[in-house]
Amino acid sequence: MISRRGALGGLAAGGVMLLSPGGALAQARSYSRIVSVGGAVTETLFALGLGDKLRAVDTTSTYPAQALQLPKVGYLRQLSAEGVLSMEPDLVLLSSEAGPAAAVDQLKSSGVPVAQVPVGRSVDGLGAMINAVGNATGFSEDARLLAGSVETHFSTLAGALPSTAKKSVLLILSAGNGPLLGAGANTAASAIIDFAGGALAFPEMEGYKAISMEPVLAADPDWIVLPSHVCEALGGPEGVAKLDIVARTTAGAEGRVAIIDSHYLLGFGPRAPKAAADLATLLYPDAGIPALGREASPSANVTILGPR
Repeated sequence: MISRRGALGGLAAGGVMLLSPGGALAQARSYSRIVSVGGAVTETLFALGLGDKLRAVDTTSTYPAQALQLPKVGYLRQLSAEGVLSMEPDLVLLSSEAGPAAAVDQLKSSGVPVAQVPVGRSVDGLGAMINAVGNATGFSEDARLLAGSVETHFSTLAGALPSTAKKSVLLILSAGNGPLLGAGANTAASAIIDFAGGALAFPEMEGYKAISMEPVLAADPDWIVLPSHVCEALGGPEGVAKLDIVARTTAGAEGRVAIIDSHYLLGFGPRAPKAAADLATLLYPDAGIPALGREASPSANVTILGPR
């Protein structure tokens, strides 16, 4: 059993307070029916060797492949407390992005242990997320080691980036039938581009905003990147290649268009350093970007569209 002193120490380290139905600190290592909400949370649980303890996950939990075989409790931001509780969990781990608030409040008052896990898009933030999952499940030491490995990988990558002018990246999202959106500052996209040593094509833009042809041509990005789910929504690689924003740009004409697995690129789980290294490999092919455990450079999570 975790001592009260030890559990409170874990709270200080990871920012999570986990209470059992009776209000006492939970016996964390006994969990065997965990519901995980948030792709990064689920990825972290598997990385800590706890995949066999999972009862269900949300629809953003797409990695590893075993997560796809688990029952689903709905989309991260549109949870039903009844749906989560129907899985009879003995622990619920919620990304801090989970919602709506009413469903989260209902889960907290259900008598089932619930832990909210912070989202991290910086080295420290990612470490806090991993440690929070470890503290909630009683695997704090394993989580500390995993967080340390992630930090080391980011440091190794940063040391390999060239000191030359930064290559610019236009990351495109699609809002259904609406206009194409470009990534601006203070987004998951801007964070991963920064880790890769790149620069936003539209650095003055905040969030994700609609983009049009003339500003894109004027920005002339070195690379165009699309998450895989956006590529699928646009009709696959052939559909992407037909987009004016791709076909009429220098990047499109010269084959500098990449489709990257969505959760890998933007999910900020333990694989985030590898995703940043993949993007850096595209931007700076002659820089000797370290593998960081990737089986290839770039990895199989990356598809590059050939030139027209």
